[in-house]
Amino acid sequence: MAKWPYSTARWQRLRRLKLQAHPLCEACMQQYKQIEPATEVDHRIPINGGGDPFPALEWLASLCARCHNSKTRYEQLGGEGDWMHIGCDIYGMPNDPSHPWNREKLK
Repeated sequence: MAKWPYSTARWQRLRRLKLQAHPLCEACMQQYKQIEPATEVDHRIPINGGGDPFPALEWLASLCARCHNSKTRYEQLGGEGDWMHIGCDIYGMPNDPSHPWNREKLK
């Protein structure tokens, strides 16, 4: 974690604010319907993909170590798109809110 921007006081302050605002893992709550404490703060758009190193809080995700490692591995293997919206939840429902299954049916 010694690499910029993570070694800066500005990042540490932003990280602390995000964990205070969202202390639970956002991915676990969305995908697994579980409550896990968040220990990591992750950029929704990676810095090396053009993301802001110090974005607004809504562009950061509070994650547990398991979900953070999973997201990082997904990106390392060339995965694209919003990692949190890929696949289905434990009930088989699509995670992507724009998936046709999740759209309201027009009457």
